[in-house]
Amino acid sequence: MNFQTNIFINCPFDNEYKPLLKALIFTSLYFRFEPKISTTASSSDSRITEIMKLIENSKYSIHDISRCEPLKSGEMPRFNMPYEMGIDIGCSVYGTKIQKTKQCLILEKVKNRYDTVISDISGQDIKEHNNNPKKAIEKVMEWFAANEAVPIKMIPGLSTIWKKYLECKAKIEIILLEDGFTKKEIKDLSIPQYISVMKSAL
Repeated sequence: MNFQTNIFINCPFDNEYKPLLKALIFTSLYFRFEPKISTTASSSDSRITEIMKLIENSKYSIHDISRCEPLKSGEMPRFNMPYEMGIDIGCSVYGTKIQKTKQCLILEKVKNRYDTVISDISGQDIKEHNNNPKKAIEKVMEWFAANEAVPIKMIPGLSTIWKKYLECKAKIEIILLEDGFTKKEIKDLSIPQYISVMKSAL
């Protein structure tokens, strides 16, 4: 894996979050980064081992901690995202010389809500996306520019990127329909499959 171009994306995988995740994947690929997402379905030990490897080998990370509240009444909130974020921040502090160059973007649904549930990260530059894919793309592009991950002159306006994203989504559907996928199968496509077909659509 290429440390300099890998982006570890730590986020929910439920259907409600998929529009945001697809936008994050597109933005990463558009700027020639490689999104790294854990899709292991085995035991927790195997899963966390895989996650730690992705963290170790990714200069960039995006952590969405917006699931600090349950999706439905009676459910528990999800703590995987802040847990993995903590591992990543620890890696950037206590890791090797190259790992100390790591950069991370922390996303939330609304501004300052994290102060209630994870106040230890207060003071960091947390960005809100309001559950809006276009807003998420904007925040990632701002982060790329601020950290010089992408030269500013190579970052177009948000309206341009959003248009390209919508065109890419439409192209993906055409490709998959021509390959015999049903619309339901396209909707339920796994994230690794989606990344693969998005690469061919860009």
